[in-house]
Amino acid sequence: MEGKISDGARSLSRRVFLKVLGWLTVAGAVTKWPEAAAAQHEDIVAGNVRFEGKGGTLGGYLARPTGDGPYPGVIVIHENRGITDYIQNVTKELAGEGYVGLAVNLVSRGLGPDYPGGSDDALKALGKLSDAEAMEDLDAGMEFLKKQSVVFTNSIGCMGFCMGGRFSLLFAEHRKDLRAAVVFYGRPVNAYSQTQTTSPLDEVAEINAPLLGLYGAADAGIPVADVQRLEEALKTHRKAYDIKIYPGAKHAFHREGPNYHEAAAKDSWKRTLDWLAKYMKPAAPKG
Repeated sequence: MEGKISDGARSLSRRVFLKVLGWLTVAGAVTKWPEAAAAQHEDIVAGNVRFEGKGGTLGGYLARPTGDGPYPGVIVIHENRGITDYIQNVTKELAGEGYVGLAVNLVSRGLGPDYPGGSDDALKALGKLSDAEAMEDLDAGMEFLKKQSVVFTNSIGCMGFCMGGRFSLLFAEHRKDLRAAVVFYGRPVNAYSQTQTTSPLDEVAEINAPLLGLYGAADAGIPVADVQRLEEALKTHRKAYDIKIYPGAKHAFHREGPNYHEAAAKDSWKRTLDWLAKYMKPAAPKG
């Protein structure tokens, strides 16, 4: 599938379409959230897409409502293992809430646009991706979204998880035309890596989009003190923001797994939807 979702796929019944795409399998296990939430939405369509970037052909996963739109768009930035089923489910859940979601496959440069997420090879490829390359690929994703007739070109936001949370923070600093940004446990200061050339904390003044940050107090890799430094910088530069630190929540508390924290996962997703609706849906023009 290239460029956009085909009309033929849109005409399939939801049950058949789900079966064709294999949405409900996750490496031999069932993802409990947000898959259960995504399954409640009847009028969405999703699939793989390709588009061009400065580094070559990029892959992505696009999910959208079946209506004519236009709808606000959201760039979904995956964790450090690529576009996993979890990221696909998040993207579908956004579609069910009235957004066109695009997860950009950031392993495309190293492993090809169609490489699935979840492997150690994806982890290694992403470890070699520079901040500049990531911003170029996300730029390409945003331009691809703008070309879709169902997308409000002036109402596009971003959200990211883990590694993608850090990239979401950097992208908010990079793109002045974002309408909103959401960061799920994205590191606000750099780790020791040659590919991380820009510390998000140093560029807070460049942010235009209202920023929602969601963190766990028990995150072993992101000290609360660093999150507080981010909050202080946002306050100093008079940015529109909200930072929530969940007591007892560890890293990746939103994703089903050993660190899943039900209360934090549910509350953070509600906050995310409220944030996007507040800053993106009212601003979208009619017509």
